[in-house]
Amino acid sequence: MFFLYILLLGLNFFISWSNASCVGRYWSESKEVGGSFRRHIVCGYIMAVAGFTMVYGCILLLIAPYIMQATGKFDAEVIADFESLAGDILYLLVAVPIVLSGIRIWLASLKAAFEKKTFSYIATAGWNSYAQIHDTISLARNAPSAFGRIVEAFSGGKKSRSKKGSEYIILLAVFVVILAIVGGYLTADAIMRKADQEYDGFEVAYRNRNVKRIY
Repeated sequence: MFFLYILLLGLNFFISWSNASCVGRYWSESKEVGGSFRRHIVCGYIMAVAGFTMVYGCILLLIAPYIMQATGKFDAEVIADFESLAGDILYLLVAVPIVLSGIRIWLASLKAAFEKKTFSYIATAGWNSYAQIHDTISLARNAPSAFGRIVEAFSGGKKSRSKKGSEYIILLAVFVVILAIVGGYLTADAIMRKADQEYDGFEVAYRNRNVKRIY
């Protein structure tokens, strides 16, 4: 089970890397073109950042309990509450941008499949449809309860915790989530910028159309 979990994290990392590299190839060009193309690229970038954030967040949530136990200052209940709160915050901060950004990418893939009618476009639209439906249903099911637990934690709703323990949990959870977000952003940004420097989308477009570019 643990191996499968790590495998899924690796797959998510690879997909996020692919997204960041893909949007990076057209990042500068999208600024010049603007409009719907620019919004599409930005949505892909947001999904890359969110994907890396989830990977780093899950890794931190795997490591954090061992560090907390090693300090000897946190009992099992505090650690469990920390895991729950950090996981809920991370889930909402990742799932909401992915679903909202995914809507535009999904609709664009449906439009491309309808216009091109090739296997690759249809397959992409099919996968995006499945992913969008799955993510939207998951968010609708899990977001209300996750949000409720977050509100309860921040309002000190659990009577079994001391005030000091509650403060520790909130601070640690927010710290871990911030680390994950910063790591996700820096990774996606580095990959995007590298691809942007190495790839000239306009040049490729001109070459594919057999038109010489005028400098």
